[in-house]
Amino acid sequence: VFAVVVADVAHRLETDAGYLRKVGGGITFSGGEPLAQPDFLFDTLDRLEGTHRAIETSGFAPASVFDRLLPRIDQILLDLKLMNPEAHRHWTGQSNELILANLERLRHAGIPLLVRIPLIPGVNDTVENLDATAERLRGFPSLIRVELLPYQQTAGAKYALLGRSYEPGFDETRPVRSDADPFLSRGIPCVVY
Repeated sequence: VFAVVVADVAHRLETDAGYLRKVGGGITFSGGEPLAQPDFLFDTLDRLEGTHRAIETSGFAPASVFDRLLPRIDQILLDLKLMNPEAHRHWTGQSNELILANLERLRHAGIPLLVRIPLIPGVNDTVENLDATAERLRGFPSLIRVELLPYQQTAGAKYALLGRSYEPGFDETRPVRSDADPFLSRGIPCVVY
């Protein structure tokens, strides 16, 4: 069944990919987290060789999965949230160790990288976090730019649809601090949306 599903998806994407190649486009895998289903992702990517292939990921994947991804991908959009390990664990429930290790793999891979930071008011829009992120990205050879994305108040509505209350643990009405200076001062292109 798995091979049939991959073949069907790949066939549909290949049909679109022919057109996309003509107009200079490509295919981006996003999610959820595409690396949570690596066999499906890799099989599909392999069938689309010759088409520009990108992935939007948090980078939260074992090294063995990430290493298998790199030769199959043309561009990575990496969502980074927090540099501080304790804060990352507190807010996401997971360590950022895998993410930061995979970021270092990317530093040496030469794959064009676009870093996206979804800013959460009072959580990761702090001077300390943005400064630490900019320092981590300093001198990154294949970094295209950093994008600072404003917090979107959509999660609450999703919780309500499930009959659950949404209690994010931060003041979502507080204005987000969108500060590109830590990046720009280090020569890192940065866009604030």
